[in-house]
Amino acid sequence: MLLSHRQLCLVLLCTTQFVALLDFSITMIPLPQIQHSLGFTPGGLQWVINAYGVAIAGFLLLGGRAADMFGRRRVFLMGVVLFTAASLLGGFAHSPAMLVATRALQGFGAAMFSPAAFSLLLAVFPEPSRRNRALGAWTAVAASGFVAGLILGGFITDMLGWRWVLWINVPVGLLVLALSPALPLGRPDADTAAAGGTLDVWGALLVASGAATLVFAFANSEHVGLAHPLTFALVALALALLALFVWVEGRVAAPLMPLAVFRRRSTGGANIVSLLANTALGPTFVVVALAMQEVLAFSATRTGLGLLPMAIAFTLASAWAGPALIARCGTKPVIVGGMLLFICGLAMLGMSLAMLATWGVSILPGTVLAGIGYGLAFPAWTVAGIDGVPEADHGLAGGMLTTTQEVGSAVGLAVGVAVSIAVLAGGGTAAQGYSAAILVSACLVAAGLACAIAILPGKAARQEAAA
Repeated sequence: MLLSHRQLCLVLLCTTQFVALLDFSITMIPLPQIQHSLGFTPGGLQWVINAYGVAIAGFLLLGGRAADMFGRRRVFLMGVVLFTAASLLGGFAHSPAMLVATRALQGFGAAMFSPAAFSLLLAVFPEPSRRNRALGAWTAVAASGFVAGLILGGFITDMLGWRWVLWINVPVGLLVLALSPALPLGRPDADTAAAGGTLDVWGALLVASGAATLVFAFANSEHVGLAHPLTFALVALALALLALFVWVEGRVAAPLMPLAVFRRRSTGGANIVSLLANTALGPTFVVVALAMQEVLAFSATRTGLGLLPMAIAFTLASAWAGPALIARCGTKPVIVGGMLLFICGLAMLGMSLAMLATWGVSILPGTVLAGIGYGLAFPAWTVAGIDGVPEADHGLAGGMLTTTQEVGSAVGLAVGVAVSIAVLAGGGTAAQGYSAAILVSACLVAAGLACAIAILPGKAARQEAAA
């Protein structure tokens, strides 16, 4: 049976999100092989992942605004072309600098096509009921991309070598480009163009520089230590750059992040929760992957399979349980309940990693519980983040949510690596270092839970505001 036009658009747009998430997770498994092949330091190795994440975080808002201004399909295609070309070049990397640079280019391409794809999806499904189902498919496919990345990362590394984890994106990108005429044009928004007709490049550079500096502050602690004055100075510089970004956004004619939109309780709260919740996601997968390979001596394939239960739990919860609970209970209760489970899973995992025994005892229970919790909360804060946002700003709203997700993951990974290295420097074991990294992540998620309770409006408050 042939797909309808809407179904074809849904498959095509979800495929790009699948690839974006696949490319984030697929590089987690072969990190030890990449380190050995190209000569990365332990602290520098995180940039294989964070160069991608920081580029997305820094330029997603710009990509979302460009999609609104210049046409969503046009920006979407430009992003796919850049992402595909960078994937091809990355597979030929012969030095750490070249690999990090191509990963950053991949992230920039994803920053262009991801918010454009999100807004095109909303345009294809304007009806609330169909939109919620489409968003459920979107989150499920995103989670599936993450799952596939873990599995394929292991299999491809063992069978073909780590370079193929990048080259696998090329045929997918070419297929998307071939089928792209099926997508709606997503014409430039007249109101957005009238508001200024220019892109806030300086704003994008400030947020990218701030995020990169914050990540570098913790990455550099490998050499100087977490308590070194240079670490504090870099953190202060990063916060100053991000504060300057907020100041600039309040004064330019066409800001990347209109503060009025961000000040909505639902939108602002959802982004804060996304930021803090995702400080744990990246570190959890990376730390557990390293623990299984370096402590339990798992192969790359076995490591990917060992992370599969968590990813499956995440997928099922985000695709089915989360949307069903949102429809019945609203977004805030689902976010709060999901994050409570996420924290409990992280705490269980962190304590068991300190005395790493077997995968079934030390890793499986905590990762599955954490996956369920995150999977429940993820679609709920996605829905909350666009609740009440005008259609003309959907690209912006999608970009904001993904930005906070990527910034949180990048900063969380940097913090986790720094904590782990600090434990090793203090005479602790690798397992104890991994344990400390996860427990710190759990504390950051707890802060996100507190923000969710305090900031997010309940169903009654949303109805009152709508009235």
